[in-house]
Amino acid sequence: MKKPIHEFDFWQNIVQNYVKTYIHFFYDKVTVVGSNKVPKDKPVILAINHQNALMDPLNVICALKGPSVFMARADVFKSEKIAKILRFFKMLPVFRIRDGIKSLQNNDAVFEEAISILEGKGRLGILPEGNHFGERKLRILKKGIARIAFQAEERNDFNLDVQIVPVGVDYTNYINFGADLLVHFGEPFSLSNFKDQYKENPQRGMNLFLQELREKMLPQMLHIEDSEHYDQIEALKNIYIQDLLAKRKLKDDHQKIIVKSQEISDSLIEYKADSFDEFEKLCKTALEIKDTVKEFGIRKWVVAQKRHYWLEIVFNYMLLAVLFPFFIYGVVANFLPFYIPVLVSRKIKDPQFVSSIRFSVAMATFLIFYLIYIILLLVFVKPWYLAIGIFISIFLFGILSFRYFIGFKKTWVKTKVSIWKIMKNGTWLNLKYNWDDTVQKLSEIIEK
Repeated sequence: MKKPIHEFDFWQNIVQNYVKTYIHFFYDKVTVVGSNKVPKDKPVILAINHQNALMDPLNVICALKGPSVFMARADVFKSEKIAKILRFFKMLPVFRIRDGIKSLQNNDAVFEEAISILEGKGRLGILPEGNHFGERKLRILKKGIARIAFQAEERNDFNLDVQIVPVGVDYTNYINFGADLLVHFGEPFSLSNFKDQYKENPQRGMNLFLQELREKMLPQMLHIEDSEHYDQIEALKNIYIQDLLAKRKLKDDHQKIIVKSQEISDSLIEYKADSFDEFEKLCKTALEIKDTVKEFGIRKWVVAQKRHYWLEIVFNYMLLAVLFPFFIYGVVANFLPFYIPVLVSRKIKDPQFVSSIRFSVAMATFLIFYLIYIILLLVFVKPWYLAIGIFISIFLFGILSFRYFIGFKKTWVKTKVSIWKIMKNGTWLNLKYNWDDTVQKLSEIIEK
């Protein structure tokens, strides 16, 4: 008899702990808020926003202790081997119309298994939006989560007390290694408030539940409501956030940045309704700033900085010179396991899948290469503690080499900016004028 998917599995637990550990190396900063709110003695459905493919469920599952089962789109289960691997990672397929009308009947068995998980007081992760989308907004919620939750309660005379936990996941960058990650758990709620409406009219009961779920998911994430001017509002928001960080009016705290970003977004949407022409001018300038920043090959934080000291730049170059041999050592030892995932991900057409592929491949390449390193070192290097010391140095200098590369890029950019200032580069001066003028206008709109 097949073991229930939600039960504890020794080997899966070991792999999950490895994944959890690697997440803290893949991301620069990992912030988990409210994980203690998730009930431990009741059936739980984690309702997660979906912006970044497999990284969304992976990051949520690894933010919690114990096993969780996750429901994912069925097309990633097409290969029998991959399907077995995904089941090992406690994932169940959900079939959609695009997978074929006939395939929808497969959901009956999947939903049965999902209900049995809840009846066993297990934890089930669901992406109510149905598919991923690389924008910071919550889209229309699909009814699958409502069907599973209500069917489970209905089968148990509404005595199961399924707890729905809204979860928000946010990334400072969807693709790149070294971004910041935020996983935010909200307050759990039950279906008891919708019991009577569901018994009277199941469709109405589920719709009311989805409305409530949406309202509870929104505070856990950044939601830019405006689709027409999404890119412009995102650009304006980024400008103002970077300026606040540069002036130290906002701490580099992911949760606080999300709260402030929501305030900025809402203020701009309100401003658009009141002063559309002025809003359009502001948007035009924001996109000009974005294009110029891209043309210069720099980041917005560089423009936000008020000054770049030559003394600091000179000191940074001296430090880089001292650390250069260690950088080379770290790069040579870690180049292949780091570069292979980047190379593989170049074939991925969907940008939201890039980080998922890089993460998955990197976990394998680093594990394989490091196992080879430790075996070779223990065989050829004596005494054994010297072999262990070299192995640890490979790991530590690998991290150092990445930090070194980032530090070099930042120092080089600061050097170029300082030269542009001295030479009074016209494009740079125009960029700074547009930036300061935009920040001033945004301040009047947002801080009023």
